[in-house]
Amino acid sequence: MVLTDERLRTQIGAIAVRLSDIAGCVASEAEAATVVVRGMTEQAHRIADLAAALAEAANAIEEGARSQADTLAHARATLAINKPVIDALTRSAAGVASISVAVSEIARESRTLSLNARIEAARAGNAGKAFAVVAAEMSALTSRTKDATDDISARAEGIARDVGAADEVVAAHEALAAEQHELLSSSLAQAQRQRATAAELATITADTVDTVDQTAAAIGRVGANAVAARMLARQLAKLAKDPVRPA
Repeated sequence: MVLTDERLRTQIGAIAVRLSDIAGCVASEAEAATVVVRGMTEQAHRIADLAAALAEAANAIEEGARSQADTLAHARATLAINKPVIDALTRSAAGVASISVAVSEIARESRTLSLNARIEAARAGNAGKAFAVVAAEMSALTSRTKDATDDISARAEGIARDVGAADEVVAAHEALAAEQHELLSSSLAQAQRQRATAAELATITADTVDTVDQTAAAIGRVGANAVAARMLARQLAKLAKDPVRPA
């Protein structure tokens, strides 16, 4: 059959033009979609790099927190060792103060006894001279004992203050160690959550990359079909212009 009918040739030409337009639109859309897919791929790779950086940062945070936790544990152990020593010093200072009080009481009684002895020696006259010498020595010893007792009391009070200050420092360090322990525990938990988030983000990114690859392949097929449709449109247009006649 020869395509000589003008009306048929016009229709085929119109179909060819329409098909060419559709193929051109599809090819343009496929090209634009390809650009978008490339952008999505680049974005997915950047997100993957970000996930890797988050995981690395989480590892660094956890490593630092664990190192600080070890140092803190050592410090707390040292405090635990020193606390009984400070408690013993506190008890010793209290004991020294108690002894000082007792010695002071003895010195006071000795001073009273020495005074009474000197009074009795004075009453005895010459017969009490030897007793008066003993009473004078007792008085001198009592005076030295009082001076020594006062010095011991002052030193004991100073030791007690120093020990009390050391005990307060230890208590403050213990409180600080407890607070730091809570902060480190929070940092470790945060690092673990960050690592989990990074892993989830990496999984999502991998799924996204797979989807983008599939989309790119589909767009490529659409583009190929658009090229084929355009070639068909050209053939139809040529057929509409140059009808084929049988030999």
